[in-house]
Amino acid sequence: MEIDIEVNNITQSPVKEDFFAMVAQKTIETTGYDFLQAKKISISVALVSEKEMQKLNREHRQKDSVTDILSFCEYENVKEIESSNETELFLGELILCYDDISKYALEKNIDLKEELINVASHGVLHLLGFEHGEKMFGIQKQVIGLIKNI
Repeated sequence: MEIDIEVNNITQSPVKEDFFAMVAQKTIETTGYDFLQAKKISISVALVSEKEMQKLNREHRQKDSVTDILSFCEYENVKEIESSNETELFLGELILCYDDISKYALEKNIDLKEELINVASHGVLHLLGFEHGEKMFGIQKQVIGLIKNI
């Protein structure tokens, strides 16, 4: 599996492009979706300010607040992804607010790198059709364990 991550870092956040590629790869591998192994996977990532994130959250979710991540999926569900005959798949876009993630980690006394892994993995899972639940959160925890010491 090849992962292509395009990062638009509007805020100059210190997170590097290869970090998102590593999280995406480990997340996809942990899902067990073997049908993705022969694919070239593309994901767009944007890092935006709190002001921009609040605007996007209001426009797309009707919630007038900052959030850590928004996921915009290209496919409706995993069956649609699996049935694609394309060798290159654009899964969608992840929009992250580094400042919100950083504040949350500080407030909850959580390691910032672990929280970034958690949030990015969460977004990738949404792009793959996962909904909030035990399976999704379990995969996120596994991915944190795989990456946190790298």
